[in-house]
Amino acid sequence: MAKQSKRKIKKNIVNQIEDTFDLKRLNYDVRTKPIRNRSKLVGVLAAFVVYVLGFGAGYYGWHVQAIGYEAFAKLVWILMIPATVIGIFVWLLTTNRREYDVRQDVQSYIRELEGEAGLLWRFAPILSELKPNDLMCKEMMIASKESNVDKMIPEDYSKAVINLYNIVKESGSRQISPETAVEFERNIDSRLKRV
Repeated sequence: MAKQSKRKIKKNIVNQIEDTFDLKRLNYDVRTKPIRNRSKLVGVLAAFVVYVLGFGAGYYGWHVQAIGYEAFAKLVWILMIPATVIGIFVWLLTTNRREYDVRQDVQSYIRELEGEAGLLWRFAPILSELKPNDLMCKEMMIASKESNVDKMIPEDYSKAVINLYNIVKESGSRQISPETAVEFERNIDSRLKRV
């Protein structure tokens, strides 16, 4: 790497991350937020339907005097438990079903990015200098170095890439040393030679 100012080094690394990763495609949380909100609504509606059906049956039983007032009052409170359980189950089921397409898209993109030799681990020198205690990024970088794409959970991988990007971009006055920049460039160049 030719002599560059420390600010220029950081800017080049930010540009490298932006050019290498499709950050919008990898932003799992942003892509699934509308899905999660709709799934919560479906879960609440399922719980409501179960509760209304139970309440209606109890009310009818009380109205025709098949059950007493105390039993009906207890039934109203007890119905909240199965309605809640069914609502939570429906919420989780619909969330998983609706997120499946996004998860598969991100997983295929990770496979495409990582390839045979891995990609994310090549950013390890940057991470070790700016934020050495970021365990999620380190875990994903280890899996990347091992070329173990099956070990990479799409949510965690996307969070690791977004965290890495934010760490570099928002590192403030912390500068990246020229030695780290040279090591990073060597890692990236070795990937480009394989491709």
